[in-house]
Amino acid sequence: MGSEDALAAMKSKLANLESENSARMALLDKRREEALAEAKEKFDKQSKIQGGVIVRLQERNRKAKAAGGWATESTLSEKVEDDGDFGFEEDETENERRAGYRTAEEPPIAYRPPAPSVPAPPQPPAPVPDERPAGRHRRAAAARGDDDDFADTDWLAT
Repeated sequence: MGSEDALAAMKSKLANLESENSARMALLDKRREEALAEAKEKFDKQSKIQGGVIVRLQERNRKAKAAGGWATESTLSEKVEDDGDFGFEEDETENERRAGYRTAEEPPIAYRPPAPSVPAPPQPPAPVPDERPAGRHRRAAAARGDDDDFADTDWLAT
């Protein structure tokens, strides 16, 4: 092998290394561009979120200052405009129709006599009180005959 062959082999090897190096550099450049584009997209999204947070914090601070420095839940909460609208208006006409209300434009309803009243059911007879006293002193009270007389009661003997 001569020096010319060694030189040709070395040039060939250098050319291969150079082409491999340029391919690697192109791949690195492509990956860098993709990473930069992804980072820019994430940064834009994050900046939108942070912008919204900053606006809310500024609004909260403004409300706290307007309330004299008191940062309470009632001063910082969103104010709801109280217009008295509870959402029942759409049902109002149907409810009035069911209740029998009518407007001035509607013709009057024909007179109907009142419905006959239904008689109340008869009251059940009152229960008859039991003549005998209840409890353990039943026999003594029955023998005595008077529940209110305790003069003959032996309170120590039970």
